[in-house]
Amino acid sequence: MIREVMARPQEIAWLPWAVQYFFFIGLACSSVAIAAWLRWRSASEASRLELAAVSLAVVSGTVAPLALSADLHQPARIWHFYAHFAPWSWMSLGSLFLPLFTLLVVAYFILLLRCQLRAKALPFWARWLQIWPAWQEQKWLRWVALATLLSAVSILLYTGREVSVLRSQPLWHSLWLPWLLLLTAMQAVPPMLAYWLRHEPHWQPRLARYQGLSLLLLCLSSLGWWLDGSDSAAALRQLPVQGSAWSLVGSAFAVLMLLLMVSAWRSRRRALGATGLLAQCLAALLLCWGVRWMLLMQTQTLPKFTILLNPYVLPLGSEGLLAILGTFGLWLALIIGVRELQHGLMEKKCYG
Repeated sequence: MIREVMARPQEIAWLPWAVQYFFFIGLACSSVAIAAWLRWRSASEASRLELAAVSLAVVSGTVAPLALSADLHQPARIWHFYAHFAPWSWMSLGSLFLPLFTLLVVAYFILLLRCQLRAKALPFWARWLQIWPAWQEQKWLRWVALATLLSAVSILLYTGREVSVLRSQPLWHSLWLPWLLLLTAMQAVPPMLAYWLRHEPHWQPRLARYQGLSLLLLCLSSLGWWLDGSDSAAALRQLPVQGSAWSLVGSAFAVLMLLLMVSAWRSRRRALGATGLLAQCLAALLLCWGVRWMLLMQTQTLPKFTILLNPYVLPLGSEGLLAILGTFGLWLALIIGVRELQHGLMEKKCYG
């Protein structure tokens, strides 16, 4: 009887919704980091690239909280974080950090859009962007960008520590984990921006440098985690013993990083076409999402208190495949909507 209780497989606690949240919030924070860097370094000459980065941050920062609320199983539970606030809990702190981040990203986007549309004739429904023409938003953009960046840092801290404080899973209990989650997202944003601005290939060398640096730091951080003397590093080195899937996926990730580094090196010297940019973008997103799936979902199948694996089969409904497809579909729809909005407002038309 005792053997049956001790050997009982454990249910998966985190659902694919969590992977989607970590994926989209990583893209949002990484996009903000690039936009803030451009604002403080070369605001006048990189305004188009900055707007593309902030647009991606707005879209990803909108989808991420929706995925997180769905991962709570009962979205109505959200109000408990405010009614019973616990400052020692990372989840409670996140209930303050996440709305603030979303508001700052939206404010950054509106100010940047207003700045670029100041001299254009707008349709009646968009003229609210030009109210108070004497107010100079240019003076505020640098400080809003800095505030948004600091808010993104708080989100990365909250999101990373939410996982790395858990001692029950040795692989998660490491300070390397939040850093790797950030770098996998950082390397995915430059190819997305390059594809966003595919008709302006002069941005590709700069974006290739950003991606190459992120990939180099990702490789060094992975090596540092592997060589670390902690229990988490020992659990990482034991992953190939847990099944051939870990070895295959690890090899696939290494090949993806190598291909992306070669692609980034090539695009620094010769601009890629639309097909090449799309392939580069999909490979970078696959690496970003795949690392999160393996670290957050597949790791839950590893034994914690028994010697048995905890089986998991991806369901087809709202707690599985449908959740993944739905969030990606919403994300793509918002990207298309935001790009078309900008294209429509920036066309040289006269509106009555």
